[in-house]
Amino acid sequence: MNSPSPSDVGRLVHLGIGNFARAHTLHATDVAGGWSVVAFTGRSATMADALNAQGGRYGLIVRGAEGDEVSLVDVIDEVHPASDVDTLVRLLADPFTAVVTLTITEKGYAAGSDPATSAPARIALGLKARREAGVTEPIALVSCDNLTGNGEVLGQAVLAELDEETKAWFPDHVDVISSMVDRITPSADENASETVRAQTGLADSVPVVTEPFTEWVIEDRFRGRRPEWEKAGVQFTDDLEVHELRKLRLLNGAHTLMAYAGQVAGVQRVDEAIAHREVRALVEQLWAEARATLPLPAAELDAYTAALEERFRNPRLADNLIRIAADGSVKLPVRALPVIAERGGPEQAPGEVAAVAAWTAWVTDRVRAGEEVQDPKSEAIAAAASLEDTTERVSSLLALLDVPAIDPLVDAVLAEEQRLPRP
Repeated sequence: MNSPSPSDVGRLVHLGIGNFARAHTLHATDVAGGWSVVAFTGRSATMADALNAQGGRYGLIVRGAEGDEVSLVDVIDEVHPASDVDTLVRLLADPFTAVVTLTITEKGYAAGSDPATSAPARIALGLKARREAGVTEPIALVSCDNLTGNGEVLGQAVLAELDEETKAWFPDHVDVISSMVDRITPSADENASETVRAQTGLADSVPVVTEPFTEWVIEDRFRGRRPEWEKAGVQFTDDLEVHELRKLRLLNGAHTLMAYAGQVAGVQRVDEAIAHREVRALVEQLWAEARATLPLPAAELDAYTAALEERFRNPRLADNLIRIAADGSVKLPVRALPVIAERGGPEQAPGEVAAVAAWTAWVTDRVRAGEEVQDPKSEAIAAAASLEDTTERVSSLLALLDVPAIDPLVDAVLAEEQRLPRP
């Protein structure tokens, strides 16, 4: 651990002020106390207008299984639209600004040199101005997006936009930091604004609804000031990868399995899926297999899966499986297939095989019912799922996951499809 003591004085700039950021990153910064926050929207100015009209305050509704807890988050000083590049550049050139956090989604890190549409390009302009202003204090860029190695992704995207002088200045003055984030934040329901008004008195047009669970694990590599996020339960670590892997294989893996197996079994929400006896048994099998690949103490894994089950069982979040089911061709190769390989093949990982089989069954059901499959490979999925020969259908679908036709996983998925629970 090499970070200095957290400071109670400083400015944090946040890019991408959506619901997740307000339930997670900015709430933690509010709990830490003492820091000024200036936020920028993703693209639309709507959120900036709404929050500025409320003095930056908003209601946070923590939706537990037994009831709601409502609080006001009062940490934002100003909100600007993403198009206000001049203000962002001015703020990043100011030595009082010590941290930049981002929730811009995976697409936000794509290459693009137009500051009007590219967050990395806007940051690059700000860092150039900081160098030219002679600021010597380090600034930290912290990605809070749901990407493995998100700091590395951010660093590469920003470096690609820098001029040569700022690239040379960068290593001594900028810390690019990865973090692992987790908090379910569904859309606010129609009663959320009234709930906030009744309990806090704030006429809130943009309340946030979230779950009780929250997790934020950050690489401990800050050379400059940062908020005292420990007060909000944030964990700092020298080994983020194992935490990312734990989340990917236990939370995301179970979510993926339930998204497909649950719908095949005739249920539509996460709480319904985990309450379904046969789907729950598949989740427990998947967890047992995934746990065996994680170099963490059994007690820690026990506590984590127990917390996951409690989250899944919360009926008041109404987390829909169809939302989680999107982009299966992207998710399965990083969530299920590596565990199957590390376990030594399909016979040693029937729970992970069930996740793949649930996907092939679900996309087949959707396509044959004339319903859309939200996926980058949707056209190829539709063509494969329409094949009449069962073996050819499964083989063609698995080919979209880069699984060879002769792979033993094809036969294993064929067999597991027949065992999936149906209504």
